Amino acid sequence: ERAQQTVAPTTSEEDIGQAYVRALADRDSKRLQACFQPDVHLRALVPPGFQESKGSTAVIARLESWFGAAESIEILRKDVYHVANRLHVRYRFREHYSDGESEIIEQDAYCDV
Repeated sequence: ERAQQTVAPTTSEEDIGQAYVRALADRDSKRLQACFQPDVHLRALVPPGFQESKGSTAVIARLESWFGAAESIEILRKDVYHVANRLHVRYRFREHYSDGESEIIEQDAYCDV
Protein backbone atom coordinates (compact mmCIF):
# COMPACT_ATOMS: atom_id res chain seq x y z
CA GLU A 1 0.00 0.00 0.00
CA ARG A 2 1.21 3.46 -0.79
CA ALA A 3 1.31 6.08 1.91
CA GLN A 4 -1.17 8.86 1.43
CA GLN A 5 0.52 12.17 0.63
CA THR A 6 -0.75 15.39 2.02
CA VAL A 7 -0.09 18.56 0.11
CA ALA A 8 0.46 21.72 2.10
CA PRO A 9 -1.71 24.57 0.91
CA THR A 10 0.19 27.12 -1.10
CA THR A 11 -0.39 30.82 -1.18
CA SER A 12 -0.56 32.31 -4.64
CA GLU A 13 0.79 35.73 -5.46
CA GLU A 14 -2.79 36.89 -5.99
CA ASP A 15 -3.70 35.65 -2.49
CA ILE A 16 -0.85 37.73 -1.06
CA GLY A 17 -2.12 40.79 -2.94
CA GLN A 18 -5.66 40.25 -1.65
CA ALA A 19 -4.38 39.76 1.90
CA TYR A 20 -2.31 42.95 1.60
CA VAL A 21 -5.34 45.07 0.67
CA ARG A 22 -7.46 43.61 3.49
CA ALA A 23 -4.68 44.07 6.06
CA LEU A 24 -4.04 47.63 4.91
CA ALA A 25 -7.74 48.53 5.13
CA ASP A 26 -7.91 46.94 8.59
CA ARG A 27 -4.67 48.72 9.53
CA ASP A 28 -3.39 45.43 10.91
CA SER A 29 0.41 45.69 11.05
CA LYS A 30 0.86 42.03 12.00
CA ARG A 31 -1.04 40.86 8.91
CA LEU A 32 0.80 43.43 6.77
CA GLN A 33 4.09 42.04 8.07
CA ALA A 34 3.07 38.61 6.74
CA CYS A 35 2.69 40.08 3.23
CA PHE A 36 6.29 41.32 2.98
CA GLN A 37 9.74 39.79 2.87
CA PRO A 38 12.07 41.33 5.50
CA ASP A 39 14.09 43.05 2.74
CA VAL A 40 11.09 44.58 0.93
CA HIS A 41 11.81 47.77 -1.00
CA LEU A 42 9.02 50.30 -1.55
CA ARG A 43 9.26 53.07 -4.12
CA ALA A 44 6.21 55.31 -4.28
CA LEU A 45 5.21 58.32 -6.27
CA VAL A 46 2.58 60.04 -4.14
CA PRO A 47 1.77 63.62 -3.32
CA PRO A 48 4.06 65.42 -2.44
CA GLY A 49 6.58 63.34 -4.46
CA PHE A 50 8.86 60.31 -4.56
CA GLN A 51 9.19 58.30 -1.35
CA GLU A 52 11.31 55.25 -0.64
CA SER A 53 11.45 52.78 2.24
CA LYS A 54 13.56 49.66 2.71
CA GLY A 55 12.82 46.79 5.05
CA SER A 56 9.43 45.55 6.22
CA THR A 57 9.41 47.65 9.41
CA ALA A 58 10.06 50.87 7.47
CA VAL A 59 7.55 49.99 4.74
CA ILE A 60 4.81 49.26 7.28
CA ALA A 61 5.59 52.50 9.12
CA ARG A 62 5.28 54.39 5.81
CA LEU A 63 1.92 52.77 5.04
CA GLU A 64 0.67 53.48 8.56
CA SER A 65 1.67 57.14 8.13
CA TRP A 66 -0.51 57.32 5.03
CA PHE A 67 -3.59 55.61 6.49
CA GLY A 68 -3.23 55.98 10.26
CA ALA A 69 -5.41 59.08 10.66
CA ALA A 70 -8.56 57.34 9.43
CA GLU A 71 -11.02 56.04 11.98
CA SER A 72 -12.04 53.31 9.53
CA ILE A 73 -11.32 52.33 5.95
CA GLU A 74 -13.90 50.92 3.58
CA ILE A 75 -12.69 48.95 0.55
CA LEU A 76 -14.56 50.27 -2.48
CA ARG A 77 -12.59 48.32 -5.07
CA LYS A 78 -9.69 45.92 -5.24
CA ASP A 79 -8.14 44.28 -8.25
CA VAL A 80 -5.22 41.89 -8.09
CA TYR A 81 -3.77 40.38 -11.27
CA HIS A 82 -0.54 39.92 -13.20
CA VAL A 83 0.85 42.37 -15.72
CA ALA A 84 3.70 40.60 -17.51
CA ASN A 85 5.83 39.19 -14.66
CA ARG A 86 4.62 41.62 -11.96
CA LEU A 87 1.68 41.51 -9.62
CA HIS A 88 -0.59 44.54 -10.04
CA VAL A 89 -2.57 45.50 -6.93
CA ARG A 90 -5.10 48.30 -7.32
CA TYR A 91 -7.39 49.47 -4.56
CA ARG A 92 -9.77 52.30 -3.82
CA PHE A 93 -10.55 53.10 -0.21
CA ARG A 94 -12.97 55.45 1.46
CA GLU A 95 -11.33 56.69 4.62
CA HIS A 96 -13.73 57.78 7.36
CA TYR A 97 -12.49 60.27 9.96
CA SER A 98 -13.69 60.93 13.50
CA ASP A 99 -14.94 64.40 12.54
CA GLY A 100 -17.44 62.87 10.08
CA GLU A 101 -15.40 63.70 6.98
CA SER A 102 -14.37 61.07 4.44
CA GLU A 103 -11.90 60.88 1.59
CA ILE A 104 -11.42 58.51 -1.33
CA ILE A 105 -7.91 57.18 -1.91
CA GLU A 106 -6.84 55.08 -4.88
CA GLN A 107 -3.45 53.47 -5.34
CA ASP A 108 -1.81 51.10 -7.80
CA ALA A 109 1.13 48.92 -6.84
CA TYR A 110 3.33 46.80 -9.07
CA CYS A 111 5.09 44.10 -7.09
CA ASP A 112 7.73 41.46 -7.42
CA VAL A 113 6.56 38.63 -5.17
